[in-house]
Amino acid sequence: MKKNTIICISREYGSGGRAVGELLSEKLGIPFYDKEILSRVAKESDMSEEFVKNHEESATYSHILNVPIGHRFPGVETEEIMTPEKLFMIQAKVIHELASEHDSCIFVGRCADVVLKDHENCYSFFIHSPVKDRIKRLVETEGVSERQAKKMIKQTDWERSSYHNYYTKQKWGDPGNYDLMINSARTGIEKAAKIIIDYIG
Repeated sequence: MKKNTIICISREYGSGGRAVGELLSEKLGIPFYDKEILSRVAKESDMSEEFVKNHEESATYSHILNVPIGHRFPGVETEEIMTPEKLFMIQAKVIHELASEHDSCIFVGRCADVVLKDHENCYSFFIHSPVKDRIKRLVETEGVSERQAKKMIKQTDWERSSYHNYYTKQKWGDPGNYDLMINSARTGIEKAAKIIIDYIG
């Protein structure tokens, strides 16, 4: 693997994308960032981690804390109001900072593939699998019913695709936007990680 390699993983909900990232981190001995980004974004935005968690990869763009854009708050300067766009810019800044702090690292989601697209050794992968396999995985890992799993998949995939499409102007899941598309139902987590390792050399 080349020095200063960045691996970005986008994933359908329930496809095991996070598990692939964690395994890559273990095998390559490099940092893995997913939910760990939350605390950094919360600190830099002066917002709670709960707020950031509820708004990251969310399909809500036109509202500020559920208040329509254009609404004026008496005595509050516009620049002091946290908008989804500002939160995205802070998150992008944090991703750039984390990428520069390490020789190599791994990011899952959060449009990192586009945020870091100009990085010399940035590779992007999309992990996907059929809905039936994702439902089975969520039933096993999250302890939910098949009906709940199906609902969670539909909602989360919609939020992730809408968020990604809005902020990057690139279609989420479009094969042309990634180095490789990997069907984890066919490869399994272990082989998916091996495919990525072999690809980046």
